[in-house]
Amino acid sequence: MRATAIAILLVVAVARSLVSQEPADTFSARITKELARVNPRAAGIFEQANQARDSGDLHRAETLYQQVRQIAPDFQDATRRLCGVVMELGRRPEALSLCREAFTAQPTMDNRAALAWALIQFKPNAPTPAEIQEAVSYASALVAQPEWNEFGLVTACQAALMGNNLELLRACSARLERVGSPNGAHYGIWLLDMAQGDYGAARAHLEQGRAAGMSPQLYASLAAETGKARPLWQKLARPAGLTFAVWLGSLIVLLLAGLALSQATLRAVKRLGSEKLVATPTITVRLRRVYHSVLWLCCVYYYVSLPLVVLAVIGLGGGLIYGFFKVGEIPIKLVGIILVVVVVTVWASVKSIFVRTKDEDPGQRLNLEGSPDLRGVLGEVAREINTRAVDTVYVTPGTELAVMERGGILQQLRRTPERCLILGVGVLDGMKLGAFKALLAHEYGHFSNRDTAGGGFALTVRRSLVRMAHGLIEGDVATWFNPGWLFLNAFYRVFLRISQGASRLQEVLADRWAATAYGAELFGQGLRHVVERSIRFQAHVDSTVKDVVDNMRPLINLYTHQPPASGAEGDLHAAVEAAMNAQPSPYDSHPSPSQRLEWVQAIAVQPSTRVPGVDEDAWVLFGDRAALEQSMTELVRAAIDMRFGKSRRAPSPVLKCTRCAWVSYNTNAAQCADCGASLVRVGA
Repeated sequence: MRATAIAILLVVAVARSLVSQEPADTFSARITKELARVNPRAAGIFEQANQARDSGDLHRAETLYQQVRQIAPDFQDATRRLCGVVMELGRRPEALSLCREAFTAQPTMDNRAALAWALIQFKPNAPTPAEIQEAVSYASALVAQPEWNEFGLVTACQAALMGNNLELLRACSARLERVGSPNGAHYGIWLLDMAQGDYGAARAHLEQGRAAGMSPQLYASLAAETGKARPLWQKLARPAGLTFAVWLGSLIVLLLAGLALSQATLRAVKRLGSEKLVATPTITVRLRRVYHSVLWLCCVYYYVSLPLVVLAVIGLGGGLIYGFFKVGEIPIKLVGIILVVVVVTVWASVKSIFVRTKDEDPGQRLNLEGSPDLRGVLGEVAREINTRAVDTVYVTPGTELAVMERGGILQQLRRTPERCLILGVGVLDGMKLGAFKALLAHEYGHFSNRDTAGGGFALTVRRSLVRMAHGLIEGDVATWFNPGWLFLNAFYRVFLRISQGASRLQEVLADRWAATAYGAELFGQGLRHVVERSIRFQAHVDSTVKDVVDNMRPLINLYTHQPPASGAEGDLHAAVEAAMNAQPSPYDSHPSPSQRLEWVQAIAVQPSTRVPGVDEDAWVLFGDRAALEQSMTELVRAAIDMRFGKSRRAPSPVLKCTRCAWVSYNTNAAQCADCGASLVRVGA
């Protein structure tokens, strides 16, 4: 029982709220009448002293009670009341002496209660253990009295609380409950609840007491003391629970919104099959706006959640460690693990918000001046889609084909950001010019639909999620018992459902642009080529890397290297068909290729233009294929060197421009493809 700590808060604040020192009106009238029979003059002064005490004029009351004691020295009621006034004036030793004097002269129940009351007062010093035990002995006698006295029972309950005597406190509370007074009965029950640490029951009994007629002053005093005594975790439990309910409910609402939008997207896409207009249909405009709003709310939710997650991790970790200290057993290793989880999670959360990664180029910048045919095609397709052509082309070793916009807020507001095409060299092998243009039309469709505009908020959240996940994984705290990791997993799935659902709608609308401009057939050829080439090229890369590493072969050209085996043809064909017909999950950014082909074929429109050179190889658009492949090979070779620590450089000679940085591995090259300057041979 935490009686001592509670009593320090309660006794001083509550004693005067319940009764001033003893029952007032009828009792005062009776003892004044008895004194008047013996000494009328003393009775008049005693009545004036009572009035001064009740009005708060303690110094005048003290003077008048002293006069009564001089005139009627045997009247111990004046001595007892003088004890209370002197105690209120802060002269505790003197007050104790007066109460002892009254009790010694007349050991009545009233004087016993007054002495017990004086012994447990804090005016100004705290009572000693001996004084508390003395008060407890008087309290036992008061509770055992057959007659009830509300002030005496209240004092007895307080003394029992101070003395950590729970049995006496129960008996006292039961007596007070039988008394029937709204003040005394509910005060005793409240005191017992507080002693047992049941603050919820204490508050409930206070409400019952107020309904039964407890004085407003006493109710307010006890309610305030209940609030002070409650542990911090209990005070925070209700707002924390409400916050958690709102937070979890918001996450569920966002998830349901994502599910509903996914279904609406599917219905809208099916309806688009009969649409022949290039312009985005009204239904999809509304749907895209809803997606944008929900995605924006999802991003806001993420940033609001991060501080709550940090507080939850700190609170849970701190609570566990505090619990170990309370129990008295501190498992050092477990405490260390808790501290690591808390520190790493907090740092990863903060780092995910404030640490910014450098905006690096998505590939190697291609000099469009050296590829005029490519630049011409980029402009031609842009005109077909009625949009601005890309400004920059970045090439990569893989099979990527995508567009993006770069630039600051001012460029975004002016709608003049840098438009970029990301083109994987590996996808060009075997691609026909007509299919290439149809795929470019699809990518330009994203520009027309403004899919690449804005979206910075969602991209920032995605990057923050990745940074936080990396931080937790690197810190080895990505575990089920880490609230930060649990939140990250749950939110990421909801975020993907919403953001990828929007992406699927964007892909379908971009497909419409391609099919309308160049026909469903050419777009279908290009889409299938991308799917097939990505699978075959990955198999080729895996086999090539294994060959050059295991057999110590030089990697001269990644794209023309002939490894011993790059996968059985049957297996590769099966993998392509599986990829074409795979059913997308709610977390995929694209519908399945077969679904996309089915939807664009349903549009049933003739292409707006006839594609010249439809069956030509797309490589005709690029100036020096060998140089481009060698440049990409160098990137892959550097990655292999970094991974395996062994050089895989080609032994063949290199031709280097005397004016610029252009390099060629084609020994038949006569001059620089960029500036036309002469070449010099470098290497063996």
